[in-house]
Amino acid sequence: MGPPTLRGMGYANLRELQTALTTASDLASAMQSAPTRRDADQLVDVLRQALTAASSLGAETGPTGCAVHPHGAVDPLYGDPEDPLPPGYGKCLLCNDRRRRADAHPPHARPYARPHPRWRRRLSA
Repeated sequence: MGPPTLRGMGYANLRELQTALTTASDLASAMQSAPTRRDADQLVDVLRQALTAASSLGAETGPTGCAVHPHGAVDPLYGDPEDPLPPGYGKCLLCNDRRRRADAHPPHARPYARPHPRWRRRLSA
């Protein structure tokens, strides 16, 4: 059989895995001889993200877990402890972008659009 390859995975899966592994490597390299609990927790979080990305490589649902965009991009803020996503937001960047746009323009703040006048044909008798 041979070693597993990355050929069949989507670009979003590959980028998410690469980013998580690079971040984990950077964090581990920057640690001092006695890392703080916060440093260790941060490394564990990033390694969990890498594990999740690696687990989704062969999954049918895709990395986002989204029914509409299963193979879309993962929101870069997903799982960020310093800048967390609002409640109800998932991993899908496309859905989260739609939510952000809707939140930026609540229905009561949208300008009222006047309906076009209805022109009626006059029938002559």
